[in-house]
Amino acid sequence: MFDLDELQHSKTPPQASCIYEQEQSAHKQLQLHQNSTNGTSPLAPALYVLGDSLLDSGNNNYLQTIIKANYSPYGEDFVNKCTGRFSNGKTVADFIAEFLGLPYAPPFLSFKPRDKLPLTGLNYASGACGILRDTGHHLRLYNLGARKIVVSEIGPIGCVPAITSQNKHKGKCVEHKNQLVSEYNSMLPAMLQNLTSSLQGSSFVNGHAYRLASDAIINPSNYGLKDASNPCCKTWLSGIEGCIPFVEPCDRRDKYYFWDGYHPSEIVYSLFASRCINNASFCSPFSLKELVKM
Repeated sequence: MFDLDELQHSKTPPQASCIYEQEQSAHKQLQLHQNSTNGTSPLAPALYVLGDSLLDSGNNNYLQTIIKANYSPYGEDFVNKCTGRFSNGKTVADFIAEFLGLPYAPPFLSFKPRDKLPLTGLNYASGACGILRDTGHHLRLYNLGARKIVVSEIGPIGCVPAITSQNKHKGKCVEHKNQLVSEYNSMLPAMLQNLTSSLQGSSFVNGHAYRLASDAIINPSNYGLKDASNPCCKTWLSGIEGCIPFVEPCDRRDKYYFWDGYHPSEIVYSLFASRCINNASFCSPFSLKELVKM
């Protein structure tokens, strides 16, 4: 363990070396997996990522916020270690980039104003961000040339350790929290279908994350998991916050649904990505394999 007072007063924070590594390697992510395509063309010209901490690849490293994941044990199983991803390894966006034959989308904020931005995509996701009613992301994306857009449902928030540990509930989840999420998710298909119809040449795909996540949490053994209630890493406040810096996580990270108090582990992200790539009932009306051929 470490001394919290020492952490707060140290001239060189313990995570400094990891932040340095992240800054040195952020743009090198553009090269990752390019060689694995064996010279073949990617299945899409670029991948642009928008979202919150479930998809953040390091943007929060460059923001004045305490919501960061640029320290160990975050990135325990990622090639560049603690890059700012809120998991032990890859996110859904990283798995999709691999499928498309593209490099991982680097964090937009890692580039300076005069830097030449990559043509293969960028990651704009930011931990703890929100969406304003007048943001109009779909129209902005369309006007910038985006035509194939995947929008995921909200997952079962009432099942994450940060919520279950603070609310009285029966069973594994806080159902009144999930009910609010379900109301939003029920309205999503009609909105996406309307966008596909009204924006010429566009295809909006709905990722049905809620039902898969719920089933994996309630029936973890069906997915090769053993624990779908507790975080793998040692967290602040008994499971309701992020990982405590530099404390060893659980041994079998591939058996835990949750990495910390909020976020899934890499094995769960791989499950979601695989279903979206291959299964038109998960990402509908088209799987990613079908979408890239359109």
